[in-house]
Amino acid sequence: MKNTKRPPGLVALLSAGLLISFANSASADVEVVTPEDIDALVAENEGKVVVVNFWATWCAPCLREFPDIVEVYEDYRDQGLEVFAVSMNYEDEIEDIDAFLENFQPPFGIYRASEPEPEFYEAVIDSWYGEMPMTMVFDTAGNRVHVHKKPLTYEELAGDVAALIP
Repeated sequence: MKNTKRPPGLVALLSAGLLISFANSASADVEVVTPEDIDALVAENEGKVVVVNFWATWCAPCLREFPDIVEVYEDYRDQGLEVFAVSMNYEDEIEDIDAFLENFQPPFGIYRASEPEPEFYEAVIDSWYGEMPMTMVFDTAGNRVHVHKKPLTYEELAGDVAALIP
């Protein structure tokens, strides 16, 4: 049986004290992507190490790991790293996405999954059943080298990236 109950949104997490605070944000222009679009983004960045992170505003481990992803990007972007983050939030949670983006100010591309459902997960990678966060790391030839279905620390992600940068 499919679990259709969604966890609480970012507003509830903020109320619970899991995030500090944020300023009011304008509506985010977050592009919607399909699994095929994600493949195209990776292919367009051939010659770079690419990290694709899947997150949601209601995912507490995602909120904890996101600053480390931003820091890894800032430390390695000049050496050939590209990062994309894909929100697995539903369309009616755009205000939560706006708050997330305002709070974290990611310096890389942010997208929203076209349908945060099992079909999307399986089309991204057949062994993904919706665990979040989920991060894929691709080498400079566009080959998927690492799949992490857990939150990553700075050290873990930086180690993956550093080992792949030429």
